Amino acid sequence: LQHSVAIDSGFRNSGVTVGRGGKIMMAVRSTHCLEVPLSHKGKLMVSEEYIEFLIHVANRKMEENT
Repeated sequence: LQHSVAIDSGFRNSGVTVGRGGKIMMAVRSTHCLEVPLSHKGKLMVSEEYIEFLIHVANRKMEENT
């Protein structure tokens, strides 16, 4: 039931998982996400300016979520 409510409320990335011990867990996840690789093998691949831009975008998304 809770999974249906989460999906119907717009949390499209929500799901239910069953752990090894039989523990059932539900995750309610928003469609607002930001995944950006910044480094590879310990080397920074982007400029500090770009990181500041990403922080601004992420903060704006957090404000939208509230």
